[in-house]
Amino acid sequence: MPNVDLPGPLVLVPSPKLDTSLREHRDRAWLPAGAEALIKDLNARPGGIPVTLAEPRAAGKDWGMLVYGRTYVALMYVSKRGDAYFVASVRPLWKTDHRNLVNGHLILRPRGWRLAYEFRRVPEGMSAHWPAIDRAWQDLLAEQAARQGAPRLDDERSAYLATLSALVDAEQRIRTETAPRMYPYRAVAPTGDRRYGTNAFYDFDLVGGQVPEERTFVQVHGEPELRGQVTRVTGARAAVRFHQAVGWDRVQGQGELEETPNSTVYDKQREAIAVLRDGQARNPGLLPALVDHEVGPIPATDDRPSEALDEDQTTAFRKALHVPDVLLVLGPPGTGKTRTISQIADACAERGERVLVTSNSHRAVDNVLPRLPRHLVAVRVGAEGSVTSDGQAYLLERQASDLVQRVLVNTSPALAAYTDLPHAERWAAELDASLVRQAAAAEEVRRAEADLRAARQAAGGALRDRVDGLAAELTGCEREIARAREQIERWSTRRDRAAARVTLPVIGRFFDVLRRRHERRMTAGRQREREVAEAAARTRAELAGAERELEAVTRDDPAVRKARATHEESIQRHGRCREESVAAARFVHESVRAVPGAASPPEDPGELREWAAEWLPVLSARGRLLAEWHEKISTETDDLYPELIRYAEVVAATCIGAASRPELADVDFDVAIVDEAGQIGTNTALVPLVRARRAVLVGDHKQLPPFLDTELEEWGAADDDPRVRDLLAKSVLELLWDGFPDSHRVLLSRQRRMPATIGDFISAEFYGGRLRTDVRREHRDPLFGSPMAFIDTSALPTAQRREQRTGLDHVNLSGYTNPAEAELIALLAAFYHRLKVEWAVILPYKAQVKDVRARIDRLTGREADTLLNVGTVDAFQGGERDVILHGFTRSNERGNVGFLAELRRANVAFTRAKQQLVLVGDLRTLTGARDPGFRALARSLHDYLRAHGEIRPYAEIRSLLGDA
Repeated sequence: MPNVDLPGPLVLVPSPKLDTSLREHRDRAWLPAGAEALIKDLNARPGGIPVTLAEPRAAGKDWGMLVYGRTYVALMYVSKRGDAYFVASVRPLWKTDHRNLVNGHLILRPRGWRLAYEFRRVPEGMSAHWPAIDRAWQDLLAEQAARQGAPRLDDERSAYLATLSALVDAEQRIRTETAPRMYPYRAVAPTGDRRYGTNAFYDFDLVGGQVPEERTFVQVHGEPELRGQVTRVTGARAAVRFHQAVGWDRVQGQGELEETPNSTVYDKQREAIAVLRDGQARNPGLLPALVDHEVGPIPATDDRPSEALDEDQTTAFRKALHVPDVLLVLGPPGTGKTRTISQIADACAERGERVLVTSNSHRAVDNVLPRLPRHLVAVRVGAEGSVTSDGQAYLLERQASDLVQRVLVNTSPALAAYTDLPHAERWAAELDASLVRQAAAAEEVRRAEADLRAARQAAGGALRDRVDGLAAELTGCEREIARAREQIERWSTRRDRAAARVTLPVIGRFFDVLRRRHERRMTAGRQREREVAEAAARTRAELAGAERELEAVTRDDPAVRKARATHEESIQRHGRCREESVAAARFVHESVRAVPGAASPPEDPGELREWAAEWLPVLSARGRLLAEWHEKISTETDDLYPELIRYAEVVAATCIGAASRPELADVDFDVAIVDEAGQIGTNTALVPLVRARRAVLVGDHKQLPPFLDTELEEWGAADDDPRVRDLLAKSVLELLWDGFPDSHRVLLSRQRRMPATIGDFISAEFYGGRLRTDVRREHRDPLFGSPMAFIDTSALPTAQRREQRTGLDHVNLSGYTNPAEAELIALLAAFYHRLKVEWAVILPYKAQVKDVRARIDRLTGREADTLLNVGTVDAFQGGERDVILHGFTRSNERGNVGFLAELRRANVAFTRAKQQLVLVGDLRTLTGARDPGFRALARSLHDYLRAHGEIRPYAEIRSLLGDA
């Protein structure tokens, strides 16, 4: 890494809270104790200090310098006068820091480090030497980019990246400057009513009729540290997951929840842009593809999916496996995007590649997971409260917990085997003591034998000498027999060796002579053995007779009797000691027989004592280690997260989540599959794209974009920069589609969701007639004779059918309700609910959603079902139901249709239906709309329904439904 030698020292000015912060973490011995300790540590490394530069976190902010100690990293900013550095924070090294250092760093070598507690105390003439450091850093980045083959950063690409940065700033400004919404609450309780200790999950009972959307970031008003995310909204109750566990008494019983911007999103987007600018993207073709639409060739292949795909899906599948940079897959509703994605992921994993499946919404990410082949190892990374039911089983935390349980179950027998080791240690000590007693008893036996022998000798006189002489003679005979046998064995071996060589030419006769000589010696030896054996037998018989005679002579001698009694007692005592040793050895055996990994203990008590001395300390240490590990793994499952990620073939996360979790910090991907790319802005899509070597963008830009034109108009966003406005209003897929060559674009053209009546209209209006229907389904509906029906309210009296304006609804847009439509839609929903078919109500305005939900609740009594099945179009994008009820709400004489003019809303709403689409609205208002685009769509819809569907008057359908 390049050295940056500076001509003078660098002065550091600590932030006012730095020393306090470090003192609070004095239990972390790896952090400097304070600013003085930081300076001392930096000066103790004359060889230089590794540093990297950090991009500004927002427009107009300063670059930062990260200074790396051995165990910590300090974040510093250059002073306004350029004479010193402000030390903002010191924290422990993270995995991402190690990765950043590996990717590239400078070695900063100033002439010392100095400390000044205030900027006004920085000595005159000091310099931060920032221009030199910045220039060295830019040179390093350029060198790395060239070495990695990164594309040249020309003026056009630099301008593009600058526009992306402005886009992030604009979006953050929009979110930040919009007045935060407040949600009053009247009661709060920990989830599950756990009122002791600390909890992260709390339920808030809201009042005032306003509820936040799920995944909204909120804080308790006036308590910025009590910040979290809404994980679930049920009626007027919102579940909030705080970022940190909070004592239940910390949260006021009444107050307000306040929406807060989430800066992490924008930080990660800026980081991704910086990676592109620095030439560090894993996909070197990403920037040329984004700016110039330059892409590399895709070779033709015949790869086969594991499941049957249609022709378009197979084309997308094959191209995705071999595209070198970026592939676009346009998948209109019902064309099998998810099936195609799962097959691409399966084939990539089969080739040993790591796959990232991502999207901007948790629902879209989770929708893919159950459709992946079961043999794939897939991990879902995300907050449990945000992940849908489809993704719960794949959650990193859930899998870690399940793995821990399996490990605990599988290792519990081994742990149980160690529970008897304390008994083994006690019995080993008893064995040692009993063997000592046994040895002492054996010595007593030997002394008693000697005493008995002496008493007999004293009482037996010459007879005792005769017995001893015969015994010595017998011993001599036995020794001579043993020597004779050894000689016979030796001569036999020599004879066999000589016999093996008698056939050799010339010298064979010599070996035959040796063989005969050894034969003669063997014969003589056997004869001598027989003679000595006969003498030994005679001596043995004489000895037995002499001993009987000696026993008879000495039996009644008082000294012999006493010595014999003592000898017998010592033998009995020795026997008891041996029994104790054997019993102790048996208990040691029983205590260690189930312990895994131990050498087999010997049966002999003496050998067992040596075994126990060697093995019991080892086994005890193993048992303690296993018990500690058992305890640790059962309470600290997060240690398993990196390993689960490491062995995962597919990782699923939202675009921002892919860069927000520390477990993914060091993970690179071979391919990133971005689902619903037609709804994702370029700034968001870049977060996962820069981390993968190639990309497959799957989506439909004919449906809802990242931001609607009506939203941008209301915000007045980026009016002075049309490029930023274009990036805000268009998804990454839409921006690339028209400019990409056909080789890198695949249209999935066969839809299998909607009946042909619906599908053909959608194809003609939104997909240039290229969407084909592959559905053969008999239409069965008790109310409508066509899968596509319109209930017209225009014949109703004006006062009855007219829209009603309400308060603020969508961002700053006025909300509208339509009581007549609300009543009929509620009756229709209750009707289909009784038929037990899947239904959903899609409405443009939240005020109308609220009204319709209340009416359906009264009719069905199923609040949970209503909450799930009634919402705005945004809530249903990507979903499907058997029956879709869609109300337009707007009815007025001026032809004002508001944000209905965004035609992609209609596309999303219409294409959710699998069997029946029922539209409710005022045809006179809709076909006479002032907006020309919507007017044309409404008139085409009217003509199409007259030819292929049904147009029914409101009163007729209302009469058929009765007062249900």
